[in-house]
Amino acid sequence: MTRYARSDNYSQQASRSRQSISHRFYQEPSDSVFVGSTPTSPAGYLPLQTHYSRSMNNLQEKENFHIQPSPMGQVKSVAPLQLLSNRGQTMRSKWNQGTYRTTVTTRDSFQSSAGATGLDVGGKKVQMGAGNTAVGGASTTQVQQLGNVQPMSDVEMTLETAVSLLQNENSTAQWLAAAESFIQHECYQKAEARRQVYNLGGIPKLIKLLKYDNEEVQRAGCAALRNLVYEDNDNKLEVCEQRVIPVLINLLKGTQDLETKRQITGLLWNLSSNDQLKSVLIREVLQPLTWNIVIPGSGWNDGEYSKSPVLTDQDIFYNATGCLRNMSSAGPEGRRAMRDCEGLVDSLVHYSRRSVADYNPNDKATENCVCILHNLSYQLETELPSSYTQFIFQPHRDAPENNDPIGCFGTRSRKIKENWGDTLITDEKNNPRGVEWLWHSIVVRMYLSLIAKSTLNYTQEASLGALQNLTAGNGPMPSTIAQLVVQRERGLQYIRNMLDSSDPGVKRTTVSFLRNLSRYPKLQNEIAKELLPELVKNLPGSVPESGIATETSASICYVVNNLIANSSENARMVLTNGGVPKLTNLSASDSNLATKLGKAASFVLYTMWTHQDLHSTYKKSMFKKADFVNPRTTKAYDSLKD
Repeated sequence: MTRYARSDNYSQQASRSRQSISHRFYQEPSDSVFVGSTPTSPAGYLPLQTHYSRSMNNLQEKENFHIQPSPMGQVKSVAPLQLLSNRGQTMRSKWNQGTYRTTVTTRDSFQSSAGATGLDVGGKKVQMGAGNTAVGGASTTQVQQLGNVQPMSDVEMTLETAVSLLQNENSTAQWLAAAESFIQHECYQKAEARRQVYNLGGIPKLIKLLKYDNEEVQRAGCAALRNLVYEDNDNKLEVCEQRVIPVLINLLKGTQDLETKRQITGLLWNLSSNDQLKSVLIREVLQPLTWNIVIPGSGWNDGEYSKSPVLTDQDIFYNATGCLRNMSSAGPEGRRAMRDCEGLVDSLVHYSRRSVADYNPNDKATENCVCILHNLSYQLETELPSSYTQFIFQPHRDAPENNDPIGCFGTRSRKIKENWGDTLITDEKNNPRGVEWLWHSIVVRMYLSLIAKSTLNYTQEASLGALQNLTAGNGPMPSTIAQLVVQRERGLQYIRNMLDSSDPGVKRTTVSFLRNLSRYPKLQNEIAKELLPELVKNLPGSVPESGIATETSASICYVVNNLIANSSENARMVLTNGGVPKLTNLSASDSNLATKLGKAASFVLYTMWTHQDLHSTYKKSMFKKADFVNPRTTKAYDSLKD
């Protein structure tokens, strides 16, 4: 979803510049990146194809930290030399959580407060100019002596000088932090500066200084690395090849400085947007990040809806969950590791439920938590050990055999196992733990609450996508969750509101979720009563120009076809709400049936004509048989009904 925390990649980074820039959610078995936060429609027209909401991939990279409100992603520092000339002061930067944009309109000046541009070295004034290590007659030896020079107010650095200082054994902690801060500042929104530091060999030197016994040097080094890897995959790979992750984890566990923790978690978030690094991060970062940040930050260990102070501040928790959000799109093995990580799912659910209980559904960290849960719900029933569903779900003993056709397209469709037509949750635990939360009725209720109360598109889309995933497939879990949503929780009223969403991703996920629900004959009339007029209203009068709108419209046709296949009254409702002219236009627009939408609309028209008791009604409404049955609709029916 590029949606979800964005990461430079998004491929994401955009996500719609939404973390993924435009992440697509594919409904095929293959994993998809977080690109956007909305699932794409199924690839193909298999009648009973399960509609999964694909994993939401990378979040926007949060490599921007700043003191003033400014774009997120990188760390914006105070001028390094000014910072170090006022000893005792420390940088305090904060993510701007109001936007995921990564553009910046202003830059800090690095000129000292006195306006001087030189440095006294052995009685000489040394000028530091862009592109030169030292200008004004200073020798290389004199430049190397900078680390021993105490007055810094008159210094103007270059990247070459800063990198040289990092490896100078004579550099004091103040000079090291000054050099790191300069690199951090120069790499803020400047791709060429990041490349230059890479070419100068600055990355290994910065990583080495993370072990330096000085908190200010460690903090500035993390901030510099965070900006260096921002939207730069070469730098990301270089940082990891230098074995930075174990160093960062040790520092995260050992430091008590909150700003250092913010920079470490922000750096990890940025690294997590690279698909090549996700498996490494899951192996080395998942557990320590969960146990040291997510669990204490969520308040899970403090009890139900605890309001006790968390052990980490909100920025750190936000960055950590952003990193996990990207990692959750790593694929089946990554999902399995995250589901099995002790305390992770419990903490994500606890934090999200607490946000709902505290009337704070628009919390950005909650968005991250729900996006992770969404990804972990992908192909859940398939990937879970069979022991879970074997004992948790069982068919109702008195349920009659159901021989009605189920699926989008007719009697020859594959059927959902009849036994699951009236499924009960027989062993739902009052105190679920870990992966058991993912399909629990409490979490289903939480998703519906977030859909109703949150105004954040990513949060809405992730909640809908999680429900879409839970209702995909042909086993007992999808049937049970579908009945829970429609009948026990009365969730259709919330879903109806999402059909009017202005966000294309939210609308597409909503319709895909409905497509799953509409497969069950016992739910179809209730869905039709609540939503069929709204679905017909959302059908376009002609083929949309947007690909996502076309996919959404095709899915609407699938839902409508499910709802009318066994009910002439529902078919009449399509007629009375003006659906036939829209369907005929969509069908006629694609004479070769090359698009999903034209084929789907043709199939719906053919299905409407199968209700013989409506033929006279159609004629009274000035429609003839050829509007419903013609070469296009017959071809569509023959190609899809199997």
